[in-house]
Amino acid sequence: MRATRDLRAVSRLTLLLLFLVAMVLGALISYMFVIGYYVSIGFQVPTGTSVTIAGATFPAQNATMFNVSLLNPSYSPSNATVKQIAVVTGDNAFHEVSDVDPPLPHKIKPSESRNFTCSWDWSNHTNENLKVIVFIDEEQGSGAAFQVKTPLMNLTIMEVQFNATISTLHFNLTVQNSELSATYVNVTTITVTTDSLMTMRDETPPLPRTLNPNSSVTFQCPWNWTDYRSKNVTIGVRTSQGYRAHFTTVTPHRIILNITDILFNLTDTAHFNVTVKSDPRTSIPVTITGMNVTLGNGSVVGVTQLTPALPYSLQPNASVTFLCSWNWTTYQGQNVTITVYTQQGYVVIRNQTIPSLEETATSFKISSPSNQNRINLAWLLSLSTSPPILRKRLRTRLLDHASVWMLRLTNQGLLDNPPLFTFSARSLTIPSSLSSLTIVLPLTLF
Repeated sequence: MRATRDLRAVSRLTLLLLFLVAMVLGALISYMFVIGYYVSIGFQVPTGTSVTIAGATFPAQNATMFNVSLLNPSYSPSNATVKQIAVVTGDNAFHEVSDVDPPLPHKIKPSESRNFTCSWDWSNHTNENLKVIVFIDEEQGSGAAFQVKTPLMNLTIMEVQFNATISTLHFNLTVQNSELSATYVNVTTITVTTDSLMTMRDETPPLPRTLNPNSSVTFQCPWNWTDYRSKNVTIGVRTSQGYRAHFTTVTPHRIILNITDILFNLTDTAHFNVTVKSDPRTSIPVTITGMNVTLGNGSVVGVTQLTPALPYSLQPNASVTFLCSWNWTTYQGQNVTITVYTQQGYVVIRNQTIPSLEETATSFKISSPSNQNRINLAWLLSLSTSPPILRKRLRTRLLDHASVWMLRLTNQGLLDNPPLFTFSARSLTIPSSLSSLTIVLPLTLF
């Protein structure tokens, strides 16, 4: 019985040993097959030192740096000496990073990792696939490369406005942070570059100014650009995160335009005249493109029928008078604003009060004939400078109501003691000593 138990024990031990031998042989054969495949394709176990880039990050809130993490694998036979870190941009340009913390060269032991902070401005390479390359000592082994995509940031100057009509002492610019941007930005600096770089001060709203994604802001920047007309200027915007935007434009030409005269003629209430003059100092022809009338209540009337027609090119040191079609009969006595627009963006305005028939007075100045002191009223009316349309009305009123005339003597010696005048149905008698007189006729009396 005991011999049987011993035999069974030996059998189990033998079976266990055979199982272990089979496992070892199987693992060995598997290893040989696997390593044979890699040897056949040229794989070799590293014999020199190498490093691995475990990761590279470009923080959206700081476009002036990036971080890279390096690992010296455990199978490396020696320390790895990192000598250089570089970036290859989308245009295949090679950029060496000169400012690295900790500074290079730097040794990394086997199985050890290190994080490096690299100062490099990537603000012009947002939303771009970059390749980070690490070089180690050539005598030690090979370096490593790592591809990464930078965050999307889209900071844009949407518009720059130089408006000489408003002022040549400031300009406006609108800055936008796109809705696709990865983060907010803080606008800290606005610059103007002409012959030199100038930094703006006292902007409105004041800096710094936060711009979230999908938002914009318009700045008014004080700068006297009177002496920089017709010149290329580049406006720059910088943020605390390192992002920048630029906008190049040409400042407006020197344009000095004036409305020199506005005439509302009581004989023609369907039209009015506007005279526009371009100053001799204006540097280019000005193209007049539009005109409107702003009434006292703020409503605007567009003037579309003008002679000469628009657009009209006005040369420097020249003027033009427009005959404008607009029936202003019902607006007599109102103060209106005439606005003239140009293709160059220059706008000129002038206020004018439309005359009223009831408020207008006319006057006559006549001299006493040398051989008589009686003046025929019909002859007097023929000397009138009144509009022709009023002459018939005045003739009737004067003949019927001569007694309401207001006579003002132009002979100063007779002003204090005006002589008596004799009226008849058709004539007026004046003293022979009076050389001349002025007759003022208020239309409100008729």
